[in-house]
Amino acid sequence: MAIALVGPDSARDEIKLKDAVELFRETGYPISLSTLERQSRARGVLLVRRGKANCASWTDLLKVHAAWVDAREAGG
Repeated sequence: MAIALVGPDSARDEIKLKDAVELFRETGYPISLSTLERQSRARGVLLVRRGKANCASWTDLLKVHAAWVDAREAGG
């Protein structure tokens, strides 16, 4: 699993959503790929198609996952 560094000037924290799902599984709060995509779109996270995979900012996905976990823990 690799995080791509794209661009000549700066490093971006872009990650494939399927790789993010694998990392989130390790937290004890697994999230499915379809749920992560849906939650990301709902929160306005930019999803970029790279080949056959959707990618997004790892930082943004961490925020999406945290909000999703908080909502589940709160019962909503």
